[in-house]
Amino acid sequence: MIDSHRKFIGIIILVFSAIICFFLVREYQPEFYRVVKNLILAGDVQTLSNYISSFGYWAFIISILLLIFCNIFGIPTIPFLTINGALFGLIPGFIISWIGEVIGIECSFHIGRIFLRDEARRLIEQKNMLQKLDKYSSVYAMIVARAIPYSPNILCTAIAVLTKLSTRQHLRASLIGKIPSVAVEVLLGHDLIHFSEHGLRFIIILLITLGGFFAHHRYRKYRLSRKEYDL
Repeated sequence: MIDSHRKFIGIIILVFSAIICFFLVREYQPEFYRVVKNLILAGDVQTLSNYISSFGYWAFIISILLLIFCNIFGIPTIPFLTINGALFGLIPGFIISWIGEVIGIECSFHIGRIFLRDEARRLIEQKNMLQKLDKYSSVYAMIVARAIPYSPNILCTAIAVLTKLSTRQHLRASLIGKIPSVAVEVLLGHDLIHFSEHGLRFIIILLITLGGFFAHHRYRKYRLSRKEYDL
């Protein structure tokens, strides 16, 4: 009964906070949501980049807040990571993206662990990953999971919510794990937008990333087959 009451209060606070933020943005920038939504749906990353940069010095704060918002509500962050390298430059874009991703992931993790454990369990069950929870109950395993570029943050966070990882261990895994994944996504986004200048580098990094995915998949299959053989 206490858990249900705490969960209800937490959801009310979360929804109320989201409503306040929504109307604050709408009050000062009435076109913001419509423009961002239309550009994301259209896949127009160049215009999206130009639009966010039009906010001047506020652009980096807006970018971080968008990443936090997306992580909390389970929205893919790929469009914003894609434009950050072109918008701010590779190094600043990486730093801004990494900060936004880590803060957003940690907020999502704490909200999930305190208020949404049942929902996290249902999501994991739908993905048939409930039996793998023990595997991800180590800092190293969570670092590897976070380090995979373009992997869905919400799925990793749902797994983390149900593991035995402490708050400090999860933070360490997020801080380290998001470095390679954010670096790859920001760099690929930057080179995609500036393809005429960096097309060769984009193709090389894309092939290396795909090769890494393939090698990781084959390695997992190999380990699974070895375990079955040993049994």
